[in-house]
Parts: sequence; structure tokens; C-alpha cells
Amino acid sequence: MVLGAACVLLLAGAFPILGAPAVFRGGVMMLIGVVAALLALWGGWRLSAGKHAQFIFGLVSLYFTTSGLITAWMYGCKAVEHAMLGGAMWFGALAMACTMVVGLLFAVIFGFFLLKLMSPRLWLAGVHWCCTLIVAGAVLDYCYEQNAYIHATVGDGDKIDAVTTTAGENHSLGFALQVNDFKVTHYDAAAPATPQQHHLLITEQGGQYTAAVHMHGRWMPLPKGHLTETEDTLQLAGRRFLKSEVKAHPTIAYPCLLVSSPMPQGVTGTGTVKEYSAACTVFTDHRGRPETRRETLKVNAPIACKDWHIYLLSYSYDPICNQVTLVLQARNAPGRWYALAGMVGLIICTACWCWWRREQITPEPTDKEAPAV
Repeated sequence: MVLGAACVLLLAGAFPILGAPAVFRGGVMMLIGVVAALLALWGGWRLSAGKHAQFIFGLVSLYFTTSGLITAWMYGCKAVEHAMLGGAMWFGALAMACTMVVGLLFAVIFGFFLLKLMSPRLWLAGVHWCCTLIVAGAVLDYCYEQNAYIHATVGDGDKIDAVTTTAGENHSLGFALQVNDFKVTHYDAAAPATPQQHHLLITEQGGQYTAAVHMHGRWMPLPKGHLTETEDTLQLAGRRFLKSEVKAHPTIAYPCLLVSSPMPQGVTGTGTVKEYSAACTVFTDHRGRPETRRETLKVNAPIACKDWHIYLLSYSYDPICNQVTLVLQARNAPGRWYALAGMVGLIICTACWCWWRREQITPEPTDKEAPAV
């Protein structure tokens, strides 16, 4: 009943989407969660009364069975992937297949223990303990979670290796992230064979230099301040040009310099957006050796490395500089794995509690005879 009341309160005022995030992350909700978790822990212990050792070993067997199945699936997919490449990759496929077999053995052996140890009552106790594990992960995140927001310019070559959290603390990521490219795809528009061109025009009239950018099918003059000049150079949108490069043009009545470059794919497209994606490079190390990974960052598909998760939140396009700036979130949540393990365990324990075979109760024989009719 207490767990049900806590869920009602969560859905009524503290749901992360429909409710107020401040309420959801507030101390009162954490206190309610801790009380509910302690009750669930106590309830699971009471439900397993008389079979505590059997219950604990059953949960350990559940962990190894699930881990074995996950290992078999992941390394099985890798084995197929390496085998399709052929050649020397067959040795890699063989190694992956051996690891897959080990995972299957774990699943079979500890799955057998589950069949012998667990009962519907113990599965119900496991449901309670999984709720406790989820709350434990939430409390860890509440106390030790680190959040930071990053503004990264696409293609500038900068490597992001440290962040400043929302609390004002500087933290090293333990790896470096470089954003190389960004594109937007639409459902109702096919990507052009060649990217659209971005045009900047610098003109000179009577010793005065002006700049314009081509937008929406026409030239838009830039306000003063965007183009700065020295004795022999011009600076526009972070780029330097020599004044001697502003030359006479056969179709324009005054000297000019046209600067063209490809635009980021899809940023000026129209229609329903299908996907935002950024091509990134992660510079990290594996067992003391440098490692370079090519990753694609998408909405709701973060990049994970060294206990950090990098999320894509939004972007902005500067039509003058022809640059895209991404807003990223770096999140280090130490309770994430505890909460995920609790969620997976909750699903499995609930399903087994509902469908596990019940023990048949044999009625005791009686010596009394039914009265004659």
C-alpha cells in the first residue's frame, strides 16, 4: 500500500515529464523514496522467511543467468559481424564465438539453479528488493551526479577534455571529444547529391569595404562591425583575407571577393525533421594504450565513455560564419547501473512471479465416509 501511494504521488506531482522537475529532484521525494525502499527491503526479507539462503543464492543465479544471456547475444552478434568480413577476421569471429559459448554455459547452469531454487513467493520477494535497488541508484545520483553543458563548434578541431559542472566545479572527462560534422535529415526531402554552397561577398567602393551574405535567394548586407580591416588585411567571420585579393570582376562593376564553402547538410532544409546527427571522434585509452573511436551522436543516443554520457540537446546555425554550434550535456551518474539493474530485475521477477508454476497442494486423506443418501 505504501509503495502504491508513493507511485500515485510521483505521477500526480513529480513526474519528470508532466510534473515539476524541482519536485521530482527534491529532498521530500527522495525521503519518500528511501522510506519506500526500506519497506520494500523489509518486505522482501519477510516474504523469504525460512528460505533466506535459498532466496539470496537464487538472486545471484538470476544475475549470472541474465549476464550469460547478454554476453551470448553481444558476442554472438560480433561473431557474425566478423565472419561476414571474411579473411583474417575469421579468427576474430572464432574468439567471439568462444566467448558466446561461455555466456550460454553460464545461462544454462545458473538457469538450472533458478528452476530448483525459486518459487512464486521468492520471486515476489525479489520484486521488492529490485525496487530497493532502483531507489538506491536514484539516491546515489541525487548525491553524486555531475552535470555539465558544453557548447561545441562543429569542425573547429577543438578537443573537449574537461567540463565545468552546473555547480561550478571543473572536472576532467578522462577522454577527449571532437565534433567533426553535423547534418539534419528530413522525411520529405532527399539529401542533395552535393551540399549547398555558402557565399560571402566582400566589395570595395571608394576605399570602403563592405560585406554581404547570400541568404534566401538574395544578398543580405552585413551590419558594420562584422568586417574589420587593418592596413592590408580584412577579417570576416574569423577568417583573414588580403586586401589585394579584392579584385575587379568581369560581371560586377566594382572590385569584389567571393568566398564560397559547403554548408552543413540539411540545416536549411524544410519539412519534418527525421534525425539530427553529429559525427564525432573520441580519443581515449584502453588498457593503457591510446584508442581512437569514430562515433555518431544522435538525439536519445548518447556517446558513453569513462562513466560519462554525452547527449545531443540542440544546435544553432550561424549563417554569417557558416558554422553550427551544438549544445551537449555531459552527465556522470554513478547510480545509473544500479537503477538499470533494478529495472531489469523488476521486469524479470514480476514476469516469473506471474507465470512461475505453482506448487500443487495435495489434500490430506480422510477416513470419514460420506453419509449414504
